Amino acid sequence: MKGVLLVNTGSPDTCARQDVKAFIRAMLSDPYVMTAPDWFRPVLVNGIIIPLRLFGSTAHYKLIREHNRQASPLPGHAKSLAEKLEAFTGMPVEAAMRYGRPDIQLALERLAAKNNRLHEVIVLPLFPQYAESSYKTAVDAVGRIFFKRPYPFRLKFIEPYFRHPAYISALAKSIRPYMANGFDKLIFTFHSLPLSHIEEGWKKGKEFDYVYQTKETVNLVLKELDLEIKRTRQVYHSAMGRKWLGPGLTGIIKELAAEGAKKLLVIAPGFAADNLETLYDINIKAKKLFIDRGGSQLIFIPCLNSEDHWVESVAEIIS
Repeated sequence: MKGVLLVNTGSPDTCARQDVKAFIRAMLSDPYVMTAPDWFRPVLVNGIIIPLRLFGSTAHYKLIREHNRQASPLPGHAKSLAEKLEAFTGMPVEAAMRYGRPDIQLALERLAAKNNRLHEVIVLPLFPQYAESSYKTAVDAVGRIFFKRPYPFRLKFIEPYFRHPAYISALAKSIRPYMANGFDKLIFTFHSLPLSHIEEGWKKGKEFDYVYQTKETVNLVLKELDLEIKRTRQVYHSAMGRKWLGPGLTGIIKELAAEGAKKLLVIAPGFAADNLETLYDINIKAKKLFIDRGGSQLIFIPCLNSEDHWVESVAEIIS
């Protein structure tokens, strides 16, 4: 019997300041995310970054919370995807967060409890493009926790699925309905990374090259949509400094507004589920910027979340 473990980044337990603080600390204390010397990282995170970002981040999480719930949408989408995938495949499925809850150990224990005949757990990190700060840290965390306990099953890790036909098809299905009413530009935006991370990946080859993989995803989606590249732009967002990957979403929005664009479609293919970087950075902040600059509509195309066509695609990817 096989089982499935879905792994995503995570989110604060609630929008309360102490939970947001704990989440930021956990994520930025990861050496794959914050590549500072070990002795300096706690000083940087606790003494500088958290005091500067905590108030704003807490306010932003409150803006994107689901209806009257205190939780961020990401864990809800993860739970829904796991439940739907379990029903679709007949295999036990659990979702885990790299930072926050449900944690990896709890998810593995739940899988073991669901079926005592499990001999293999397929691990799918929900990061289509490779980056040390997302895919690698998730894989390493699962492996580290797995080998601490005598689990009765082995693990099989799924590699980044940036060009998998099922993933490309799912993205195209999400985009196509929004194209029907016309648009000026379709913007593909991915999370920015430090240039130092990009250069290290580029040196290792295409399997680790984030920029190559993002471009490959976009090219394959355009082919699936039969859409000319001149009607699109590829950018990066949520950069935390000057030495981060660009061009940035903000700059391109200003540029397109200045050129007279009135309607933009924006999708973030690197995120499997909506979160702060999509629902605030794009659907609130970027939208306001475009309208303030003279645009009429910036329509954010939601992430794949737990849509039925994505459930079917995930089943293909893990098969």
